[in-house]
Amino acid sequence: MTGLKRILVTMVSLSLMSILQTLVLPRIGFLIALPNLLLIIVMASGFLFGKAYGLFVGVLTGLLIDVIGTGTPGFHALILMWIGYADGFLSEKMESEIIPVLYLILLANEVLYHLYQFVFGFLIGAKFPFLPYLKETVIPETLLTLVVFLPIYGLLLFISKRWDLKINKGEVKVV
Repeated sequence: MTGLKRILVTMVSLSLMSILQTLVLPRIGFLIALPNLLLIIVMASGFLFGKAYGLFVGVLTGLLIDVIGTGTPGFHALILMWIGYADGFLSEKMESEIIPVLYLILLANEVLYHLYQFVFGFLIGAKFPFLPYLKETVIPETLLTLVVFLPIYGLLLFISKRWDLKINKGEVKVV
């Protein structure tokens, strides 16, 4: 039953965050960039539930982004798969509640995600200057993602503990 609850929490989280990221947040006029809510879900899934689950959620989220954004199938799935797996690997080495470490990992995830997008999405297809991309997209999105990370991660951690889901490596039960 725990696996079913975990999948339910993930599906609801992905649905809500994709609706927020694609339909609600773009309509808010004062935002200069949009936080990457789906990357937060991938990171949280990998960090809370381990490598295999992070990989699964990364592929699922990447395919969802590819379908919504009409991108090349598998483009986002590839990078998010690796991010989810790496976060799951890191979860085996450290606690899931050390906030400064989580922020550093999220920052690394954002940088890797945008670097991947720039190199394989823009640079190969056309010449696109890196500094304007960094200044106008990467930095504002990263800052907004860091701001909204803690409430989203905290909520997922709370739900995981409340529903008695297995956290980290699939071995430790949090009661």
